[in-house]
Amino acid sequence: MKRMTTTFGNERGGVLVGVTIFTIIMLLSALAILRVGSQDAALAVRDVRTAEAFYLAEAGLERGQSWMEAQDSYPTAGLRPFGVEPEGLGYGTYLVEIVADSAHSTPTRPAFTIRSVGDATGKTRTLEVDVVPQTFGDFLYFTDDERSSSGSTIWFVSPDYINGPMHTNGQIHIWGDPRFGGNVASAWGGPDDSDPTHNPTFEYFNGNYYNHIESAAASNPPHDVPVFEDGYELGANEIPLPNNLSGLQQIAGNGGLTLTGDYEIIIGRDHPLTGQPMYGTLSYRKPAKRWNDVDVGSFNGVLYVEGSVTIKGELDGRLTVAASNDIRIWDDITYRGSDENGPTPDCDDMLGMVAGNEIIVLDNIPNRSDCVIHGHMMALDNFNAQYYNGGAPRGDLIVRGGIVQRCRGPVGTGIISGNQVYIMTGYAKDYSYDWRLRETPPPGYLLTGCYTRVAWRDGSSA
Repeated sequence: MKRMTTTFGNERGGVLVGVTIFTIIMLLSALAILRVGSQDAALAVRDVRTAEAFYLAEAGLERGQSWMEAQDSYPTAGLRPFGVEPEGLGYGTYLVEIVADSAHSTPTRPAFTIRSVGDATGKTRTLEVDVVPQTFGDFLYFTDDERSSSGSTIWFVSPDYINGPMHTNGQIHIWGDPRFGGNVASAWGGPDDSDPTHNPTFEYFNGNYYNHIESAAASNPPHDVPVFEDGYELGANEIPLPNNLSGLQQIAGNGGLTLTGDYEIIIGRDHPLTGQPMYGTLSYRKPAKRWNDVDVGSFNGVLYVEGSVTIKGELDGRLTVAASNDIRIWDDITYRGSDENGPTPDCDDMLGMVAGNEIIVLDNIPNRSDCVIHGHMMALDNFNAQYYNGGAPRGDLIVRGGIVQRCRGPVGTGIISGNQVYIMTGYAKDYSYDWRLRETPPPGYLLTGCYTRVAWRDGSSA
């Protein structure tokens, strides 16, 4: 007979082995869980530090650009504006360097790269942004005040189409359904507005002459429904308009042309013997005097006149005409590289006209059947049409470039009926931006004091 105790002893041994194996498995599982948990915690800390390093680098970029905009001249490439040692911020640091950006530089507008390295307890992120100095040529439409020189409110109305970027330091007034084809910004009620009663708002006509409303909403249906094709910003930073042309005068005195007195200018005038246009030639004279002809490419492209200018012609080249007083548009001003729609895709011509006072479209025979202007115009007072409120309608005022003015100048009068404006006197407006101005502004063109970002990169080692 077999003894039962032997059988029971073997079973107890088997159970003990099983329990031991199970215990070991549980211990190994617990250790694995603890290890994974500690790894996840380490990864979480690493991710937080990486994110902190990113934001530190971003803060460095913002401070670097603000520093550049506060300077009176371009920075020296390779400069570390805040010193060679990193700047502390929160629990980390950032180090900023400004270097030359040859890819986006032009002979008239140097570009720079701001590089910022953020460090959060050993984790670093390196960010770069390419910036170019902003010029007033970056806008199709710019005003310091959206009122006339007499203080009257000027409205954007239903047929208006501002086909390009727009900025005003004043308040935008909307009547009906105008369209805005580029980004729109208003500094009214913004951080630089010293009047505490101003709020970042539009003023809507609201259907009648006596019940206008202010609102930050994008529309005021059913009366006023503007279209913002590229968005808008209310309460933006102010962009101060210069109060003189000393910068252009200085550029003209250093390799350009400087004249004193009132002058007539024809660009590409007809040769007195052959009658053929002298493309690439700038001709100037005092009234009733002899013409002086000069090759546009023979100087730095900036002509400064201490006085007033009357101008017309067809430009082949790059030119900025500045006058301390008025610029008067005598007849069409066009580019040789253009057709009936404006500058062609391969056009390399560019004109700037800058007046210390007004730019005026003359009321004369050539201008009474449309007036075409290729170029960017900047008036430290206003842009207007002479005798805009008299005589018969003169057709379209066609601008392919841009207009900068201190206050709104009138170019015509009309009657608004629904979404139609019927011109009674002066011109109907046809303004479109020349996007080439963003890359190649006219020679020596006035700067806004701001920088525009053209590229952003993350060159991090996280």
